[in-house]
Amino acid sequence: MHALTVFQQNFAIAERLLQQFQLASGLVWSAPPETLIRTLPESWAAQGAAGFQLATNEHALILFRPTARIPGSLRVEGGLDFLLRQAVVVACTALETFLWETVRGGALTVVRARRRRADDEIRNLTLTLDEFVSLDTSADPDARLRQILLARFDRQVLHDISSIDRVARMLGVKDFWGRVEQVSGAPAAGLLALVGDLVARRNLITHRADRADEGEAADGHGLRPISLAWTNIRLQAANTVATAAADVFGSALARLARGERE
Repeated sequence: MHALTVFQQNFAIAERLLQQFQLASGLVWSAPPETLIRTLPESWAAQGAAGFQLATNEHALILFRPTARIPGSLRVEGGLDFLLRQAVVVACTALETFLWETVRGGALTVVRARRRRADDEIRNLTLTLDEFVSLDTSADPDARLRQILLARFDRQVLHDISSIDRVARMLGVKDFWGRVEQVSGAPAAGLLALVGDLVARRNLITHRADRADEGEAADGHGLRPISLAWTNIRLQAANTVATAAADVFGSALARLARGERE
């Protein structure tokens, strides 16, 4: 399914952001010992140990030359949390793009199903006068109606968790989360809550820079605290939902093409 492939490509970026966070977080800074300097290439060792800085954690050992410009975020507690927030945004964008590509790819099938007991949201689609005229004069009314339908589902389709249900209904899927649970084996209530958290946090990040409200817990930068564990479990939930939804939506579109209903 093309939509799932696009999702996986975009979601991989979110996973790489988590990997970067793991690789560079918790660095401990120190001056490197002379013995380490002597093992370096001659061009490095000739400078001696003066000015070199060593940063280590459980994943990496990084040696910085005196001329290196070290990002301040590497030294400040919580300075790398922006990678986690960016991963939240990227994961939601991946899910949003998946929904858009699903709607775009199945819109013509949905349009043609309007004559065969389509979902209420499609059967009750309201047209402007201009749209009605353009539909009446179009050489291919189905193609024109597809354009109108896609205009109703702009690319920002993931405003909140209910947007997923809206796409599912349009495709004729009843009890979407129950179907996802059947396909994935993961409890629907848990997935719904985790993905809902992810979308809500994305909205806070994009609209308010994730700044904490008065009285809320805040980190040293005045932002809502975020952790690798919190982010990772919600990203994996989004991955599970998209993977299962691709199967659910694919089956639904096949039924619509055959003129059947769930």
